[in-house]
Amino acid sequence: MKLPVFLLLFALSVFTATAQETINNQSVISMVTAKISKDLILDKIKFSPARFDMTTKGIIDLTKSRVPDAVVDAMMLASSPLPVLRNQDVIDLYTGGVSRDIITKKIQYSESDFSLTTEALIGLKTAKVPDQLVKVMMVPKRATLQSNNPNLIAGVLAPHPDFPVPARGKFGDPGLYYEEYKNNLPKYEELEPTTTNQTKSGGLGEAVANSATKGLSGTSQRVGLANPSANFIIEDNRPVFYFVFSGTTRKNMNEVAESIFDGVASPNDFTLMRVKPNNRGREFVIGRETSVSSSSGFSEGTVPFRFKKISNTLYKIYFDQEIAAGEYAFFYNKGSEFTSSLKLYDFSLRNNVK
Repeated sequence: MKLPVFLLLFALSVFTATAQETINNQSVISMVTAKISKDLILDKIKFSPARFDMTTKGIIDLTKSRVPDAVVDAMMLASSPLPVLRNQDVIDLYTGGVSRDIITKKIQYSESDFSLTTEALIGLKTAKVPDQLVKVMMVPKRATLQSNNPNLIAGVLAPHPDFPVPARGKFGDPGLYYEEYKNNLPKYEELEPTTTNQTKSGGLGEAVANSATKGLSGTSQRVGLANPSANFIIEDNRPVFYFVFSGTTRKNMNEVAESIFDGVASPNDFTLMRVKPNNRGREFVIGRETSVSSSSGFSEGTVPFRFKKISNTLYKIYFDQEIAAGEYAFFYNKGSEFTSSLKLYDFSLRNNVK
């Protein structure tokens, strides 16, 4: 049976989109031209690798292509660091038709090398740069970030202190604990486990593409979670966790039992996943199946973490670099658990790291 040409083209475009595409300015302009909704474009920017041109010329071109300010703002926040900004950049942005709001945010988000001498101020006035923008240029330091991303907060968070390793008695029952640090004395807050059996195949787009390519494109296996954001909220750029196991020989984590290995062995049994919000809640991919292959595992969205064994029942979890704001879950990734229920610990990370 032959598919109509338009359906085949649509399927192939969806199949291409399912790859881990790196988007750029032209990608955004094409979506705007195709009248993709602003919310969908913002989600695409939020959850895709990106290589945007946020130079003065790049932003002027986006403005001429009628890219909404909210989208340009998200693109700037996804592009760190931004190019150093000088007086001529502000003049060019203003004369190029870029909105005052975007110019203001461009100044706030960028490192700057402005000249504010008497002669320079006269030059800005001659170029008809509004006084409001000149006042922003006079701010001696970068302003705090503002964004529509609910996980990206304004201000600068203090670094997470390197507290001494706590005694086992600091914790309660076996589980996963976050080291809360904002009151100078550490407090250990337990993440409640979440169990879900909401494994499912990819959506309509994947199904159409899979049919059009006779199974070569494949479908993905996804884990779904209710609600667009986790209940456990952390404000931290580089969080610290502790895995607490029970007993001296058998280790289990909130009644999770792995029949082959008789209990959780170490933090290596967990994978930290970046979880993608969608219109139904949140989800992440745990496998993929095509007409020629089937695989389980994580090809995207994993976040590397380090751990230090303190004792047979206590492990410290930490990160070598700052972690971007978003939705996350420590996922118990032992294969035999896939057949019944899935154990994970989800949290919402809110910070000022883009």
